[in-house]
Amino acid sequence: MDTSSLVVWLMGEVLIAVGLPLFYIARYFSAPEDKKKQKARDLKIIAVVWMVVGVLIYIEVIVSQFWIK
Repeated sequence: MDTSSLVVWLMGEVLIAVGLPLFYIARYFSAPEDKKKQKARDLKIIAVVWMVVGVLIYIEVIVSQFWIK
C-alpha cells in the first residue's frame, strides 16, 4: 500500500470514528424522553469499547517500540 492510499484510508477511518458517536448523540437528542435512558446506556457502552480499543492500540505501539529495535 503506498502512502497516499494509506492517508486516504486513515482519513476514512477518522471520519467514521467521529461520525458514529455524533450519529448516536443525535439519535439520543431526537428520542422521546422514555427512550433516552436506553440510548444513553448504549452510548456509554460504545464509548467504553472505543476507549478500551484506544488503550490497547497505545499499548501495542509502546510495546512494539521497546520490543522491536
